[in-house]
Amino acid sequence: MSLEKEVKLYFVRHGETQYNVEGRMQGFCDSPLTDRGISQAKSVGKGLSGIEFKAIYSSESQRVIDTANHAIGHLNIPITTDPRLKEMNFGALESLLESEISDRYGDILKKLFALTDLHMSAPEGESYSQLYTRTTSVIQEIVEKHKHEGGNILIFSHGVTIGNYLMQLTKMKEYPHHDNCSVSVIKYYNGNFEVEKIADTSFRDLHF
Repeated sequence: MSLEKEVKLYFVRHGETQYNVEGRMQGFCDSPLTDRGISQAKSVGKGLSGIEFKAIYSSESQRVIDTANHAIGHLNIPITTDPRLKEMNFGALESLLESEISDRYGDILKKLFALTDLHMSAPEGESYSQLYTRTTSVIQEIVEKHKHEGGNILIFSHGVTIGNYLMQLTKMKEYPHHDNCSVSVIKYYNGNFEVEKIADTSFRDLHF
């Protein structure tokens, strides 16, 4: 059995989308990248260009696939998509404005984002605990696949998905907000995860 080597995971949130601009709930539903979002993706790609990546993974959502292609489409590395890297499923709240949600469901957003109950979910949606379970399963598989070779792995995903994973992994009280195309870095070695960067915008802003 070969010895484990260090694996460094670079998580990138997708670029700005039309629903981000409009303030709509966007989980499993999708909307296209804005011109600004495309620029953010290209910029974070330039910011990460000095790093050699062994593999690239992406959520199945089109906004994330487009972000990945704009960022690293020039690299000769295939992008592996996985549905477990998708955003939290907001169920009946999907694509609604905050005002529409308030009219139909009262203060559900306040309760949902209070993070006092990680088993709470939107109607027909997914809880933070469920989200963490599926995110953890795909990350463990990625680590298992690459830990004997080691190296840097690039993962394109979503704000709540990345933030919730970091929150529950490190036992934070709340999940860190991830700006569009911000980068979080987690090092894995010998069964242990260590967070090196959280929602770092410097990779993007260097060329934005």
